[in-house]
Amino acid sequence: MSVYDHIAKILAKEYEVDEAVIRPDASMTELGLDSLMVVEFLFFIEDEFEIEVPEERAEFATLGEAAALVDALIAEKG
Repeated sequence: MSVYDHIAKILAKEYEVDEAVIRPDASMTELGLDSLMVVEFLFFIEDEFEIEVPEERAEFATLGEAAALVDALIAEKG
């Protein structure tokens, strides 16, 4: 399963986001997440993938960008 697919499943299950709106170009707002929920989502992602998202890299506009960030952090971790 790709990182994007895994993140999409987390959004659907843990945040009750309608799967019909989950797509790579969807913004966090379009997915129904406010700024506090995005921070909580990042903490969940860090735990799930055993990574740490540096504060300076924690900004992304779309779900696809979030998945790409996680991919990059996993690759950097080795």
